[in-house]
Amino acid sequence: MDTIPAVAAPDSLREALVAKIDSLGTFRSQAVRDAFRAVPRHEFLPGVDLATAYAPKQVVTKRADDGTAVSSASSPNIVAIMLEQLQAAEGHKVLEIGAATGINAALLSELVGPSGAVTTIELSRGLAEGARAHLAEAGYPQVKVVCRDGALGAPEGAPYDRIIVTAGAWDIPAAWWQQLAADGRLVVPLRLHGSGLTRSLAFDRTGIARMVSTNAATCGFVPMRGDTEMGEIHVRLADEVTLKIDDEDFPDEASLARALTHPAHQHWTGIPIRHDEEAAHLDLWLATGTSGLSFGQLSVSDAARALGLADPARQWSGASLYQGSSLAYLTVRPVDDDTDELGFTTHSPAPHTFVGQVDSLLRQWSQERPAQPRITAHPATTPHEHLAPGALISRPKTLLTISW
Repeated sequence: MDTIPAVAAPDSLREALVAKIDSLGTFRSQAVRDAFRAVPRHEFLPGVDLATAYAPKQVVTKRADDGTAVSSASSPNIVAIMLEQLQAAEGHKVLEIGAATGINAALLSELVGPSGAVTTIELSRGLAEGARAHLAEAGYPQVKVVCRDGALGAPEGAPYDRIIVTAGAWDIPAAWWQQLAADGRLVVPLRLHGSGLTRSLAFDRTGIARMVSTNAATCGFVPMRGDTEMGEIHVRLADEVTLKIDDEDFPDEASLARALTHPAHQHWTGIPIRHDEEAAHLDLWLATGTSGLSFGQLSVSDAARALGLADPARQWSGASLYQGSSLAYLTVRPVDDDTDELGFTTHSPAPHTFVGQVDSLLRQWSQERPAQPRITAHPATTPHEHLAPGALISRPKTLLTISW
């Protein structure tokens, strides 16, 4: 007779998850580590088996009719990264934009303690009611759950020492500026390019009309719904090969759609990238450069990769450069156990010229090896002569500059 394998208890699964996150070097404070040990994650994910609830990966909890994720419990590691960025402490008042399941609000409640307060906002009434129920059942009835557009914030509890956003934002709404304390911190996964390139940024308020982030973490989030939604351009290059681009680059979509009809040319630069060095922001550096080439992210299914249609490096989410119908995407190959070599594949009607442009740009990056961007945010009404130096990103409510 077959025996049914024993299911580990929640406590041991929680400890295993904490150990996994610890092994990635994510925890920098005992407070965040202890919060993960305390919150019963499975109680916020009814209908999800224990092993999945405590797996180190995202759990989608609601999908739209077309199958796209509408709400999810984020990857525990990125949750830990953002909580470390936030630095919420005992007694803080915290506003969370995007309640989802309520797990993050419970972690925040652990961090601020009984003398602090957590308010979490959710656009969907059903999700808000679910988060409120989960929080009460798990022992966090003190968390206030509000159902409204997160872009409006919660002025009734302002000012907040900390604001954290748990959905991909296209802009920093005026309400967040107004509701953040004078010495407060805002952590937000901000989409910095129309291709979907996103960074979790920890903004410190340095003035009434200025916030500065010197800490960026790569991440991917379900986009915000409501007033801050953005549109994307997806150009189909082949079956299951799509280039995501920014409409502000005014692409010639018809020409770009023919890019893969040009022969592929692989070029290796000889540029080494050690596994222990910070190169995660190479794609952001390319997207904010002034090379005359436009940036995109190439999405390629495993089946398309197997067919040899395109095989971009995964660590930069298909980072690509294009001009007209010319396309180049980043690749890597191992040199040894500790180092990869940076390369790129081009499809171009003028390969010699295009290869030279891309190669020159990557060599410039290699000479500078920038680790972290400095991103400064100002309200959109700020005169340009008062902005910090750097590449300018304009949003309806915010002007951002990125310097290296």
